[in-house]
Amino acid sequence: MHHIGTFVTFEQHSGKELNKVLNCAQAPGASMPVGYLGSHQLTSLQFPACPLPETDENVGYLAGVLSTPGITGYMLMAVIILLGWFSRPKGRRLSYRVFYAMHHLLVTAWVLLLVVHAANDWVGVGVPVVLLIAGLPMLSYAFTRAKRLYLSCLKIELVKVVRSESGQLLRLDVDLPRSYRHATVGEYAYINVPKASRTEWHPFTIAGMEVVDGVQRITFIIMAAGIWTKKVHEIIKPEGKRAVLHIDGPYFAPAVTIQAHEVVVGIGGGVGVTPFLSLLSNIASDAASNFKRAHIFWTTRTASDYKIMSDLFSKLEERMQTRGGKLVLHLHCTPKGSIWKGDGIGSLFDLATRHIWQKRVDNFIRKDPTMIPTIARYPRMPLHAVVVKDILHSGNPVAIPVGRPDFTRELKAVGNQDPHADVGVYVCAAEPVKQSVEEACLACNRSTTTQKFRFNYERFS
Repeated sequence: MHHIGTFVTFEQHSGKELNKVLNCAQAPGASMPVGYLGSHQLTSLQFPACPLPETDENVGYLAGVLSTPGITGYMLMAVIILLGWFSRPKGRRLSYRVFYAMHHLLVTAWVLLLVVHAANDWVGVGVPVVLLIAGLPMLSYAFTRAKRLYLSCLKIELVKVVRSESGQLLRLDVDLPRSYRHATVGEYAYINVPKASRTEWHPFTIAGMEVVDGVQRITFIIMAAGIWTKKVHEIIKPEGKRAVLHIDGPYFAPAVTIQAHEVVVGIGGGVGVTPFLSLLSNIASDAASNFKRAHIFWTTRTASDYKIMSDLFSKLEERMQTRGGKLVLHLHCTPKGSIWKGDGIGSLFDLATRHIWQKRVDNFIRKDPTMIPTIARYPRMPLHAVVVKDILHSGNPVAIPVGRPDFTRELKAVGNQDPHADVGVYVCAAEPVKQSVEEACLACNRSTTTQKFRFNYERFS
């Protein structure tokens, strides 16, 4: 705006004429409103000095470009461009620490540059420009810093630590002080582990919540994916002294609306299943009474990861047997690369003690009740799968198919069970899964007019 306004005016008028309108050239006092907060205290940063030389020659366009507002304006633009560059999804995935550090550095530089940018005080608006533009964000940031400083003083008790057999997942059960708000399905919280980094707080979806002896206990599942999470895996171990950690939350997320639907389909890839595990926790405790039916799909590369939530699955099994089932849990193993390579199907064999599905087909045909999977029942048996007996405490078998589900077929089957109820479809997974499910929802919506498949997506990245 300075290029088409202020600097053009400098080109067309002399210093004598400009001094009559420039706010910085006016004597403080009668011409200033009561309570005026100008930039007279920043005169040492003014260029060109104000008031301008009392000459009849035009100041010139270049004088405006090289002025304090001109130079700092270019620097402000550079800061905004750099913020956008370091905030790219790809950049955050490659190095969150660089994104985090540059974000704090550049935002601080942006605020300081705003202060200097208004040092010439050419146009008086009554308050410093930095307060006008960044006042509310600065207050919000200061409140967040103060809040987290307070939360760092609260004692968080880490009561349970479980590591998956693959070593990729770490389950943390923590007891929160009574000052924390009670968490609901689909919410998330920030975790800080001082030994990993005193300044970094990372968001994780709450995978489960329950009240134990009047104390709120919540569950997190952390995947070893980046520098910080790998450090947390090294610091927090199932055995030995419990590490110190701090919690900021819970906060709302898109998945909180999951409770508004009577029929729900939750699809999670790897650790992305955590929003739906909190729903399962509610169902297991009989707190979710408004559901007609819930289908949860959990896909992971290593089948042994399912054992990390064996206690929750066992509670669900007991609830379905004693109070009726309205939940279908679909566990799918999606090994990287070909399923016939040793590193792929081997992950299934480790968990299933090398019992391949084909060896059990005859038992299914004969309807042997001891071999029918407990949680997921398939109208059409998958070609390649295993039957696992060590996920549930009861020892009942669970079917784990190999490969990604056919989401279009699965969603249509869910819709056919309740043809007059809309289906809430929630996805927390990688981009390919998200696109596949979104296309499946569109296909289902085109095939029926009596119900809607409402697609919802969330992912921390």
